[in-house]
Amino acid sequence: MFVFLEKLMPNNPTYFTMKILFVALLASSLLIGCRTNNQNQTATDSTATVAALPAADSLSIDLPILQEKGLLAKTQTVTVADDPVFHKTKTYQGIELREILEKYTKLENLNAAQTQIVFECEDGYNPSMSLEMLLSRKAFLAVSDADAPKGQAWINPIKDGREMKVAPFYVVYSDVSAKERDFKWPYNLVKISLVETVKEFAAVYPQDDNTMVKGYGLFQKNCMICHALNKVGGKMGPELNYPMNVTEYWRSLDDIKAFIKNPTSYRNECKMPAVTYLSDKELDEILRYLQYMAKHKIS
Repeated sequence: MFVFLEKLMPNNPTYFTMKILFVALLASSLLIGCRTNNQNQTATDSTATVAALPAADSLSIDLPILQEKGLLAKTQTVTVADDPVFHKTKTYQGIELREILEKYTKLENLNAAQTQIVFECEDGYNPSMSLEMLLSRKAFLAVSDADAPKGQAWINPIKDGREMKVAPFYVVYSDVSAKERDFKWPYNLVKISLVETVKEFAAVYPQDDNTMVKGYGLFQKNCMICHALNKVGGKMGPELNYPMNVTEYWRSLDDIKAFIKNPTSYRNECKMPAVTYLSDKELDEILRYLQYMAKHKIS
């Protein structure tokens, strides 16, 4: 366009003024466009950062995300006098679990007595316990083993001849004995959730038969950490009710009891540990409950 005007109006002052104004307008437009794009990119980056952080009103915490964002870096030394995994005094670097729950969940809005804290581990171990009970003691999220060799974050214990993976996280207590079986010590932990007790166990609680409550309690405390019923519970072991109940396909109840007491006598290299701390009477209560659940499968 300027070549045409220059031929039409050679040495005309008006032409030179128009040319300067046009160049200025073009430069201004390009500058505004760059600023807009930069602002949009900044806003996008900011939104992505916020979205990646845990919401303060959530009921679940994805622990690897917290670690990735550097939110689990401020730790303290925690001494455990009676570690149930290593069977000796241990030292860890950790953060108070209450502090994490207060910061990344709506803990203050929950009734702790009516809430379960559910731990999800990489290997399918899925224990739960009363939130009120956990908050009554000094519970910590261990992020590393202070006793590990330099350059190593964790020491992996050997259990039944197999090396167990503790990373990425392990829940420990500075004031709980390993003999207090109601307290859970999940390692290989990746996620924590807070769930209403009624909702968590609605599909497995014997609401129409009070005589089954004791068996339910024993199963929930001792078996559900690894096994599920009606898809509620752990995933380390097989589901025991759906689509078939374990009492429907095993040869006899006596066989089930014997298996629980000594799994390796039935299956070579069975990962299930021998359950030696439950009495025959308690095992009978659990089996009665399992027979009851065979008639209460999820649809």
